Amino acid sequence: MALPLKYNVRSVIRRWKTTSMTVLAIGLVVAMFVAVLALANGLNSAFATSGDPSNVLVLRKGSTAETNSTIKREDMYNSKFLPGVARDAAGGPLVSLETINIVSLPKVGGGSTNASVRGVGPSSLAMRSSIVLAEGRMPAPGLNELIVGSGAAKRFQNAGLGGRFKLVKSEWTIVGRFDAQRTAFDSEFWGDAEQLNREFDRTLYSSLILRAESPAAVPALIARIESTQTLSNLKARAEVAYYEEQTKSGAPIRYLGLMIAFIMAIGAVFAAMNAMYASVSSRAWEIATLRVLGFSRGSILISFSIESLFIGFLGGVIGGVLALPINGLSTGTTNFTTFSEIAFAFQVTPGLLLIGVGFASAIGIIGGFLPALQASRLPIIDGLRNSR
Repeated sequence: MALPLKYNVRSVIRRWKTTSMTVLAIGLVVAMFVAVLALANGLNSAFATSGDPSNVLVLRKGSTAETNSTIKREDMYNSKFLPGVARDAAGGPLVSLETINIVSLPKVGGGSTNASVRGVGPSSLAMRSSIVLAEGRMPAPGLNELIVGSGAAKRFQNAGLGGRFKLVKSEWTIVGRFDAQRTAFDSEFWGDAEQLNREFDRTLYSSLILRAESPAAVPALIARIESTQTLSNLKARAEVAYYEEQTKSGAPIRYLGLMIAFIMAIGAVFAAMNAMYASVSSRAWEIATLRVLGFSRGSILISFSIESLFIGFLGGVIGGVLALPINGLSTGTTNFTTFSEIAFAFQVTPGLLLIGVGFASAIGIIGGFLPALQASRLPIIDGLRNSR
């Protein structure tokens, strides 16, 4: 079946003003669509890549997060010598009692929001291989000192090296900054667990972290913890799995953004449809001439559909280009599991750009089908009567 594609290409170029407006309308919708997916991508990545695959996180039974869990010191004594727990260079078990405290701190640019302050032990940093101390030093035991994640350092006032602020009863000093590779830990402040317990008048801890001998040994260690009588009030899970579950906190943002993008997409479909209807109306004589030259109704339908698809494709490319500047842009939102701020970065990946182009192409096809059908059904006589 012969298709008059050269005619369609020339028509797009000749009517460049109308084409440009339609392409831009679709491009803006695609940019919004890709931005929403990039936001969800960054938030999911912050949680999904958190935790170490060799770590086991222990919480109190019935707890859904560290913030509502309580662990006793004797729980650590009853678990640290279990078979399968890794040892450090000195032969000691790699375990860490940790606490999570939520405090309201002033943000850069005004206002305040909740921040997670994690009480850690001597082994906490060594047990998380993806986290490195970027500058400064670790907090000294027994002192009001904190280190801050790179994400939190950018979003909270006085969170730079040497910064000071009050938590509950006393002032604390930032003595270091750690890089957690844009994981959830990047949004936290870390300090000595015992000193933070005194600051918050706590006697219990939030979680117990145990290092398995290897990632493959994690399930066996979890089973040992859950079968130990003295630990019957606790539940264990892979640390990675715990943070992956927190990606659910980003679901409301994703759904709201996709709903807005969907509404805008409907508008873009009508914009493409109106543009194609106007194009068909102004090209009645040209379409009739194509029919006289021997092109069938099916050829006209397919060629005009391809023209609309091409316009949508161009809109997708433009939308992807418009969305690229947000890649790596840092932002933050509330973690609805801990009700503290989580910092993350937009992630515009090649896969998202391809999805955006596909989305725009679908807009072009849907918006152009009815006008293309009208063009194919246009009677030859009526079209020739419209010649000028």
